[in-house]
Amino acid sequence: MERGTAPSTAATGAGRGWKALAGYFASDDPLTGATNRLLVVLLGNQPTYPLFVGWATGEWSPWLVLTMLSTPFFCAVPWASRRYPGTGRLAFPLVGALNGIFCTVVLGRGSGVELFLVPCLVIAAWTCPAGNRRLLAVCLAILYAAFIAGRTLPWGPVIPFTPDQLEALVSLNAYSAASFSALATWNLWGVPNERRA
Repeated sequence: MERGTAPSTAATGAGRGWKALAGYFASDDPLTGATNRLLVVLLGNQPTYPLFVGWATGEWSPWLVLTMLSTPFFCAVPWASRRYPGTGRLAFPLVGALNGIFCTVVLGRGSGVELFLVPCLVIAAWTCPAGNRRLLAVCLAILYAAFIAGRTLPWGPVIPFTPDQLEALVSLNAYSAASFSALATWNLWGVPNERRA
C-alpha cells in the first residue's frame, strides 16, 4: 500500500512546489506580472550563461560561475514588488545594472557585457510608475552611471581573454542583449501602467 502511494505523494509535493513558485512570481498588477515573467526568462537563462561564454570563447574558467552571483538578488525582485507596489519592480533593471558592472569586472571592458544595460533601460522605461518622471530620471541616471563605471573601471578582468575571444564574447552579448530587449518590449508593450509610486 505504501509503495503504491509513494509516487503520488512525490507528485503532490512537486505540484505544490511548482504552485508555490508560480505564486511567488504572480502579481495582481498586470505590469508587475509582465515584469516578473521577464524575470523568469532571465533566471532560466542565467545558469547557462557561463556555458555559452565557454562555448563562444573556448575558455572554461571556473571563475565564470561568478557571473551567477546576482541570481539571489534577481530572485528577490518579486518580493520587492509586493513590498513596494509600483516601484518595487524597478529593482529588476537596477539589479541588472549592478550585475553588468560586476560582470564587466569579471569578463573585462572589451567583453560587451555593458550592452545588457540596454534591456535594463527598456525595462526601466516601460515599468516606471506612470507619471513619475522624477523616479524615471533617477533610474536612468543610475543606468548611465553604471555604463560609465563599466567603461572606466580600473580593475579586471578576472578572466583574461585574447582579442579573438573578446570578439566572440561581444557577439554573444550583443545578440543576447538585443534579443532580451526585443522580448522585454514585446512583453511589456500595451500592459496598463496605472499604479503610481
